[in-house]
Amino acid sequence: AEMARVLSDSNHVPLHRLSLLVHSVSIMHKSLDSMPEDENWKALTRNSTNLRVYIMAFDVKSDDMLRILKPSIPLERIHFDSYITCVSGAVVDLITRQYDKFLTHFILMNDVIDMSGFPDLSDNRNEDPLVLLAWRCTRLSLLAVHGYTVWAHNLIAIARLRGSDLKVLEVTEESIDFDQGELADQ
Repeated sequence: AEMARVLSDSNHVPLHRLSLLVHSVSIMHKSLDSMPEDENWKALTRNSTNLRVYIMAFDVKSDDMLRILKPSIPLERIHFDSYITCVSGAVVDLITRQYDKFLTHFILMNDVIDMSGFPDLSDNRNEDPLVLLAWRCTRLSLLAVHGYTVWAHNLIAIARLRGSDLKVLEVTEESIDFDQGELADQ
Protein backbone atom coordinates (compact mmCIF):
# COMPACT_ATOMS: atom_id res chain seq x y z
CA ALA A 1 0.00 0.00 0.00
CA GLU A 2 2.86 2.36 0.86
CA MET A 3 4.56 1.68 -2.48
CA ALA A 4 1.32 2.41 -4.36
CA ARG A 5 0.90 5.64 -2.39
CA VAL A 6 4.43 6.83 -3.23
CA LEU A 7 4.13 5.88 -6.91
CA SER A 8 0.77 7.61 -7.23
CA ASP A 9 2.31 10.96 -6.32
CA SER A 10 1.96 13.32 -9.29
CA ASN A 11 5.66 14.27 -9.24
CA HIS A 12 6.64 10.71 -10.31
CA VAL A 13 6.92 9.65 -13.93
CA PRO A 14 3.81 7.63 -14.82
CA LEU A 15 4.28 3.87 -14.78
CA HIS A 16 3.45 1.72 -17.78
CA ARG A 17 4.08 -1.75 -16.36
CA LEU A 18 4.15 -3.14 -12.86
CA SER A 19 5.10 -6.79 -12.31
CA LEU A 20 4.16 -8.32 -8.98
CA LEU A 21 5.34 -11.64 -7.60
CA VAL A 22 3.17 -13.20 -4.92
CA HIS A 23 4.54 -16.35 -3.29
CA SER A 24 3.04 -18.49 -0.56
CA VAL A 25 6.30 -18.31 1.42
CA SER A 26 6.21 -14.51 1.51
CA ILE A 27 2.55 -14.56 2.55
CA MET A 28 3.42 -16.90 5.44
CA HIS A 29 6.01 -14.40 6.73
CA LYS A 30 4.16 -11.16 6.00
CA SER A 31 0.58 -10.17 6.49
CA LEU A 32 -1.62 -9.28 3.55
CA ASP A 33 -2.75 -6.25 5.53
CA SER A 34 -0.10 -4.09 3.83
CA MET A 35 -1.37 -4.95 0.34
CA PRO A 36 -2.80 -2.02 -1.64
CA GLU A 37 -6.51 -1.49 -1.22
CA ASP A 38 -8.77 -0.52 -4.10
CA GLU A 39 -8.40 3.19 -3.25
CA ASN A 40 -4.60 2.84 -3.58
CA TRP A 41 -4.97 1.29 -7.04
CA LYS A 42 -7.40 4.02 -8.11
CA ALA A 43 -4.93 6.71 -7.03
CA LEU A 44 -2.09 4.97 -8.83
CA THR A 45 -4.02 4.64 -12.09
CA ARG A 46 -5.08 8.31 -11.97
CA ASN A 47 -1.42 9.32 -12.38
CA SER A 48 -0.50 6.32 -14.55
CA THR A 49 -3.43 5.98 -16.93
CA ASN A 50 -1.56 3.52 -19.20
CA LEU A 51 -0.45 1.30 -16.32
CA ARG A 52 -0.82 -2.44 -16.87
CA VAL A 53 -0.12 -5.01 -14.16
CA TYR A 54 1.37 -8.50 -14.46
CA ILE A 55 0.92 -10.84 -11.49
CA MET A 56 2.79 -14.08 -10.99
CA ALA A 57 1.33 -16.14 -8.16
CA PHE A 58 3.18 -19.20 -6.86
CA ASP A 59 1.27 -21.59 -4.60
CA VAL A 60 -1.02 -18.86 -3.37
CA LYS A 61 -4.24 -20.09 -1.79
CA SER A 62 -7.45 -18.99 -3.46
CA ASP A 63 -8.61 -17.17 -0.31
CA ASP A 64 -5.43 -15.08 -0.37
CA MET A 65 -5.84 -14.33 -4.09
CA LEU A 66 -9.38 -13.13 -3.45
CA ARG A 67 -7.94 -10.64 -0.91
CA ILE A 68 -5.17 -9.46 -3.27
CA LEU A 69 -7.21 -8.96 -6.46
CA LYS A 70 -8.82 -5.54 -6.17
CA PRO A 71 -11.25 -4.26 -8.82
CA SER A 72 -9.14 -1.24 -9.81
CA ILE A 73 -5.98 -3.19 -10.69
CA PRO A 74 -5.42 -2.76 -14.44
CA LEU A 75 -4.54 -6.46 -14.69
CA GLU A 76 -3.21 -7.39 -18.12
CA ARG A 77 -1.46 -10.70 -17.40
CA ILE A 78 -1.77 -13.28 -14.68
CA HIS A 79 0.24 -16.44 -14.20
CA PHE A 80 -0.74 -19.01 -11.57
CA ASP A 81 1.77 -21.74 -10.80
CA SER A 82 0.97 -24.30 -8.12
CA TYR A 83 2.79 -27.20 -6.56
CA ILE A 84 0.75 -27.43 -3.38
CA THR A 85 -2.52 -25.56 -3.85
CA CYS A 86 -4.97 -25.31 -6.73
CA VAL A 87 -6.69 -22.24 -8.09
CA SER A 88 -10.43 -22.26 -7.57
CA GLY A 89 -13.15 -21.55 -10.07
CA ALA A 90 -14.13 -18.61 -7.82
CA VAL A 91 -10.78 -16.90 -8.47
CA VAL A 92 -11.15 -17.39 -12.23
CA ASP A 93 -14.72 -16.03 -12.00
CA LEU A 94 -13.49 -12.96 -10.13
CA ILE A 95 -10.77 -12.32 -12.72
CA THR A 96 -13.33 -12.71 -15.50
CA ARG A 97 -15.67 -10.14 -13.94
CA GLN A 98 -13.08 -7.59 -12.78
CA TYR A 99 -10.47 -7.55 -15.53
CA ASP A 100 -12.39 -8.08 -18.76
CA LYS A 101 -11.18 -4.72 -20.15
CA PHE A 102 -7.44 -5.38 -19.85
CA LEU A 103 -6.68 -9.09 -19.51
CA THR A 104 -4.61 -10.44 -22.43
CA HIS A 105 -2.70 -13.37 -20.87
CA PHE A 106 -3.99 -16.07 -18.53
CA ILE A 107 -1.65 -18.90 -17.55
CA LEU A 108 -2.77 -21.66 -15.21
CA MET A 109 -0.26 -24.32 -14.20
CA ASN A 110 -0.72 -27.06 -11.63
CA ASP A 111 1.97 -29.56 -10.70
CA VAL A 112 0.09 -31.02 -7.73
CA ILE A 113 0.54 -34.77 -7.70
CA ASP A 114 -2.93 -36.19 -7.17
CA MET A 115 -3.73 -39.70 -8.29
CA SER A 116 -7.45 -38.91 -8.61
CA GLY A 117 -6.87 -36.72 -11.68
CA PHE A 118 -6.59 -33.05 -12.46
CA PRO A 119 -8.82 -30.51 -10.70
CA ASP A 120 -11.84 -29.39 -12.70
CA LEU A 121 -12.54 -25.65 -12.44
CA SER A 122 -16.10 -26.10 -13.69
CA ASP A 123 -16.84 -28.10 -10.53
CA ASN A 124 -19.95 -29.68 -12.08
CA ARG A 125 -21.46 -26.28 -12.92
CA ASN A 126 -23.13 -25.50 -16.22
CA GLU A 127 -20.67 -22.73 -17.04
CA ASP A 128 -16.98 -23.46 -17.25
CA PRO A 129 -14.96 -20.54 -15.79
CA LEU A 130 -12.43 -20.74 -18.64
CA VAL A 131 -15.20 -20.45 -21.25
CA LEU A 132 -16.60 -17.43 -19.42
CA LEU A 133 -13.07 -15.96 -19.31
CA ALA A 134 -12.77 -16.37 -23.10
CA TRP A 135 -16.22 -14.86 -23.61
CA ARG A 136 -15.86 -11.81 -21.36
CA CYS A 137 -12.15 -10.99 -21.74
CA THR A 138 -12.27 -9.82 -25.33
CA ARG A 139 -8.56 -8.90 -25.42
CA LEU A 140 -7.45 -12.38 -24.37
CA SER A 141 -4.65 -13.42 -26.73
CA LEU A 142 -2.94 -16.16 -24.68
CA LEU A 143 -4.55 -18.92 -22.64
CA ALA A 144 -2.36 -21.71 -21.28
CA VAL A 145 -3.69 -24.48 -19.03
CA HIS A 146 -1.54 -27.29 -17.64
CA GLY A 147 -2.62 -29.70 -14.92
CA TYR A 148 -6.30 -28.76 -14.81
CA THR A 149 -9.13 -30.62 -16.53
CA VAL A 150 -10.37 -28.92 -19.68
CA TRP A 151 -13.34 -30.59 -21.32
CA ALA A 152 -12.93 -31.00 -25.09
CA HIS A 153 -16.24 -29.27 -25.90
CA ASN A 154 -15.20 -26.30 -23.71
CA LEU A 155 -11.85 -26.11 -25.48
CA ILE A 156 -13.71 -25.84 -28.78
CA ALA A 157 -15.98 -23.16 -27.30
CA ILE A 158 -12.96 -21.14 -26.12
CA ALA A 159 -11.35 -21.34 -29.57
CA ARG A 160 -14.59 -20.28 -31.28
CA LEU A 161 -15.26 -17.41 -28.86
CA ARG A 162 -11.83 -15.79 -29.28
CA GLY A 163 -11.23 -16.88 -32.87
CA SER A 164 -8.07 -15.54 -34.50
CA ASP A 165 -7.60 -13.00 -31.68
CA LEU A 166 -6.47 -15.89 -29.49
CA LYS A 167 -2.86 -16.17 -30.65
CA VAL A 168 -1.87 -18.94 -28.21
CA LEU A 169 -4.12 -21.67 -26.83
CA GLU A 170 -1.91 -24.12 -25.00
CA VAL A 171 -3.39 -27.09 -23.18
CA THR A 172 -1.48 -30.25 -22.31
CA GLU A 173 -2.94 -33.39 -23.81
CA GLU A 174 -3.35 -34.96 -20.36
CA SER A 175 -5.57 -32.05 -19.31
CA ILE A 176 -8.11 -32.61 -22.08
CA ASP A 177 -11.07 -34.76 -21.06
CA PHE A 178 -14.04 -36.02 -23.06
CA ASP A 179 -17.62 -36.72 -22.10
CA GLN A 180 -18.42 -40.41 -22.48
CA GLY A 181 -20.96 -39.56 -25.21
CA GLU A 182 -18.26 -37.69 -27.13
CA LEU A 183 -15.90 -40.65 -26.91
CA ALA A 184 -18.54 -42.91 -28.46
CA ASP A 185 -18.93 -40.44 -31.34
CA GLN A 186 -15.15 -40.16 -31.98
